[in-house]
Amino acid sequence: MPLDLSHIAVVDHHCHPWLRPGADYTPETYRPLFTEGVHPRVADQVPQSVYYRWTIRKLARVLECDATEDDVLATRAGMGHEAYAALLMADANVESAVLDHLFSGRGADNFTVAQMGTQLGGARTYAAVRIETLLGELVVACADAAEVEAGFRARLDRAAFAAEGTVSLKSIAAYRTGLAIEDPDKDAAYAAFAGLKATANVDGAVRIVDKVFLDYFLMIALRWCATERFPIQFHSGYGDPDVDLRTGNPLQMRDVLQSEELRDAPIVFLHAGYPFVRELSYLAGVYPNVYLDLGLAIPFAATEFDEIVRQSLALAPSSRVLWSSDGFAVPEHCWFAAVQGRAAIGRELDRLMAAGVYDERDALDTAEQILRRNAVELYGLATPADRP
Repeated sequence: MPLDLSHIAVVDHHCHPWLRPGADYTPETYRPLFTEGVHPRVADQVPQSVYYRWTIRKLARVLECDATEDDVLATRAGMGHEAYAALLMADANVESAVLDHLFSGRGADNFTVAQMGTQLGGARTYAAVRIETLLGELVVACADAAEVEAGFRARLDRAAFAAEGTVSLKSIAAYRTGLAIEDPDKDAAYAAFAGLKATANVDGAVRIVDKVFLDYFLMIALRWCATERFPIQFHSGYGDPDVDLRTGNPLQMRDVLQSEELRDAPIVFLHAGYPFVRELSYLAGVYPNVYLDLGLAIPFAATEFDEIVRQSLALAPSSRVLWSSDGFAVPEHCWFAAVQGRAAIGRELDRLMAAGVYDERDALDTAEQILRRNAVELYGLATPADRP
């Protein structure tokens, strides 16, 4: 009998708030939520993807309707958002979630971090602060680079983070300037401010794409994380077309990982580095501060769930592997990733038990590590026993 992990609650250590319910979804508005592509012609092909077909079929079973896009969407709409989300989250069984709440790529009208607790079926929710968004806001607000740095350093405050429920930093440098992070000098970084400020003055906002400027502040953050042993998440590998996979490979961060000064900074590479899963497993196996996250690769890489888990555990200790959904916009991603993530982990642990590598106690302990315990320990999250 396959190893049943349904009783283990998950900690979704990297996800995003959902869109507040608006008009009922049509195929044309629903399909784009199931691709990282942004071109309309990509969305047209979504019904031919395994993940989308699998989602529709699984939803049809849960909703007890025909396994067609139209029938699923009609039944979904008829239930109303609250009942629909509650139904899926009962299946997902989410204990806690860490939300990157500064992502609005699929729409700006999102639930707050606090509101997402109810949406996730009563989960306890925490926040991750996105460095690039913070820097953009500071450039808009500040008169010079020195003021930006002062504001940035002031924001890196463990007590303030604890008070607001922030448990991690996050960087999307892979989308902007690549993961080959360097350590530029202050004068070079400050020299970039004028151009960024000019853009901010015209547009009222600025996208931080200057590598020297961003690297300078990332090194400030990394040094602070090393001192405080505070987690920092990095997007790696697969994502929307903004990311260049050649510079989004986690191997690009070797200089940072080799630095003794930064050795105590807990670094979480998101999305299993997909397709660089083996490379990331290697990094988690040789560097004591590297963590491998399974999110987005599970659920989007729909034919490779078992292989992703297998490659992750090839070199990485199970104590360095984390589950997440990278869910966004709608409940489906979190739900599907929880259900299918448990199943894929269970199948790989079954294989290891059959090979005599694990007994059932080892397997269940490993599953509990990946699905919840590693994240609880890394981020210092409350457990059900800690709650009033």
